[in-house]
Amino acid sequence: MTIHPFSKLSDYVSKFCGDTPPDFQKVDIQNDANFVFENDPSFNSVQLFDIEGNSVFVNSFLECQHYVLGGWDYVPFQRHESDYHMFLLYFSLIIVFTGYIYSNNIIRNLFK
Repeated sequence: MTIHPFSKLSDYVSKFCGDTPPDFQKVDIQNDANFVFENDPSFNSVQLFDIEGNSVFVNSFLECQHYVLGGWDYVPFQRHESDYHMFLLYFSLIIVFTGYIYSNNIIRNLFK
């Protein structure tokens, strides 16, 4: 388990999974290879990521808590539309500047 920057693990789990349900009972499933998580209809599905970029959807608070404490606590880098606008702007400026220099060189060579 990684060292979490939050003061308590419950705060860390609530960051990814939401608030702990009032009727929640923690179950020790560390050594149970045959444990099956039950779907909780009152829990909104959450997508978690690991450090390698793999993702999983969890359907209960218990499942979410288990995955978060097991290392599925990575927040992937997300590109925003403004990133693409900036790329288009820079690319356009480079093309215009290069075209200007190239056209000036051609015009100068014609009149020599």
